[in-house]
Amino acid sequence: MTAIRIPGTDDDLRRALDDVNLPTLLLVLTQLSGDARWMGERYRPAPIVAPEGSLFPDDSGGYDEEIAAEIRAGAFDLLRQVRDEGGELPPAPTLAGMRRMMAFSTAEPVEDEFCAMLLEETHFVDRDEDWFAALQQAVARRDEDDFRVLVVGAGPAGICAGIKLAKAGVSYRIVEKNDSVGGTWYENSYPDCGVDTPNHFYSYSFDRNPNWSGYFSKRDELYAYFDACVDKFGIRDAIELESEVRAMRYDADTRLWSVDVRRADGGVETLEANVVISAVGQLNRPNIPEFEGLESFEGTSFHSARWRHDVDLEGRRVAVVGTGCSAVQLLPKTAAKAAHTFVFQRSPHWVLPNENYYRPVEAGLVWALNHIPFYAEFHRARMIFGFMDRNWPAVPLDPAWEHTDRAMNEISDGMRAALTEYIREQLGERQDLLEKCVPQFPVLAKRPIIDNEWYPTVARDDVDLVTEEIVAVRPNGIETSDGMVHEVDAIIFATGFRSNLFLWPMEVVGRSGTTLGERWGDYPRAYKGMLVPDYPNLFCLYGPNTNIVHGGSILYTIECQVHYVMQCLALMLGRDAQALEIPEQINDAYNDEVQEISKDLAWGHPNVHSWYKNSDGRVVNNSPFSNLEYWSRTHDVEPNRYRMS
Repeated sequence: MTAIRIPGTDDDLRRALDDVNLPTLLLVLTQLSGDARWMGERYRPAPIVAPEGSLFPDDSGGYDEEIAAEIRAGAFDLLRQVRDEGGELPPAPTLAGMRRMMAFSTAEPVEDEFCAMLLEETHFVDRDEDWFAALQQAVARRDEDDFRVLVVGAGPAGICAGIKLAKAGVSYRIVEKNDSVGGTWYENSYPDCGVDTPNHFYSYSFDRNPNWSGYFSKRDELYAYFDACVDKFGIRDAIELESEVRAMRYDADTRLWSVDVRRADGGVETLEANVVISAVGQLNRPNIPEFEGLESFEGTSFHSARWRHDVDLEGRRVAVVGTGCSAVQLLPKTAAKAAHTFVFQRSPHWVLPNENYYRPVEAGLVWALNHIPFYAEFHRARMIFGFMDRNWPAVPLDPAWEHTDRAMNEISDGMRAALTEYIREQLGERQDLLEKCVPQFPVLAKRPIIDNEWYPTVARDDVDLVTEEIVAVRPNGIETSDGMVHEVDAIIFATGFRSNLFLWPMEVVGRSGTTLGERWGDYPRAYKGMLVPDYPNLFCLYGPNTNIVHGGSILYTIECQVHYVMQCLALMLGRDAQALEIPEQINDAYNDEVQEISKDLAWGHPNVHSWYKNSDGRVVNNSPFSNLEYWSRTHDVEPNRYRMS
């Protein structure tokens, strides 16, 4: 048993209870006191609802002042008593208990499988129990250098893998091309760069951060979180910075990977590893379209992911090419500095309202997340419930739906109507821009962008939204298909990444001598996004068909994948196998299923032209599964599916 220690004064408690979420607080009271009355009819919250067209629901419970005061008073009395008299922390909820509490708290039925996932995501249950003992024991039977893992990349995925490998005592090292850890949160530093997932979900389940300053924090705070994890879990000494993998080859005789790493001094060192975990991500190699005449531009040009902080945009004429997430985030502050801004749009995106986007986390809530027992766990559980898969019903095609040109189903169409009205309201007097701003594809066909005054910014007199195609870059600006040359001093390319070239530019040579680029061509595919036939002992994190669109956190997906990989390692070593490979037939069947499902999902819609698809229209980036189903599909290894030797 663990002793409960609650610090602070009565005033600290009162301030915290004024700021917390009451349905969440009721779960704390129930778990802490064991008193079922807190889940009685008197305190039943109103259902969680989201305005149509929003990913962000109202989960306040809808209590009147009398009931709200009663809940807070009860919590104050209990927490003060525990603080003053001490006590033992009750055990974590059982699966049945979690289901009862979540069903009460959300006013909806909740499945056992969802609650099992929540128990892991809140760390009430340590998901590592599925592999830790077996892997640790298998490693202990071997010499220290008899089994080595190389992780490529020290972003969020590589850090997660390193933490779990270290925990199990596996010999490993991480090589990182940059001069710092953090991945995308190190590389991207453009104005207003931040996360589009609520911060309290965008953190590792095993290291929740109770001290986020905002509900959607910005780049510096996100980078600091991942950098701190490296030290907290003691993996910094295993990370080799400024070390870029150029090529790797699998030797079928030795069953080892030989990996060529270019160091900071330009020299190349060849490392050997039994297992390689690729954690290079999808969004790290900037894509700048090959516009005619780009090299002739006399001004300054750069990609948003390589922001030039030495370039002063004050009073200059600036072009922003692209209207995706990065462009939406950076535009308002860029336009505020520039004398005039031209936004070049290939196609508009759905941009969602969210009143919490710039909202700071209340001081009382931060205190509660740090000091009120169970509050952080239930806070995360209810956030996942409200944000993760609630919009999935808008994603699949309804075969009976008649308006497939604009929506997937009736729910999807309702979201479209609501968001169109929102755009109309936000544009104000600039209704001439409405047609340019309303997408011609269904909501959730591309990941929605959170609004940060995008529409009022493009409606400014000193901002032009240009929808004519770019045909060339001239020395003094950008020429469009209508013959106009838009004169600019600087060009910012917010044009995304070379995301479909997974693991590029590394040359990855498999057992047969075939490179991964040759094997995949324009159609990358992997079993569960992680394993590829002919490439034994190679695991890809955030690989093909694992991107999420409809809601959720990529860290959730990464943890699912790392959990699966660790089980594979435990299985290999437990059977004294030197190689684990997914057979071609099983991989093909899985990916055939992925494509069959994807064609009838929003991002497979024929009106969608995006980096999610290859040149043949196959969806190669996005997962065809809800977040819960992907958790289920990656939760347990299938020993009979692999070829081991």
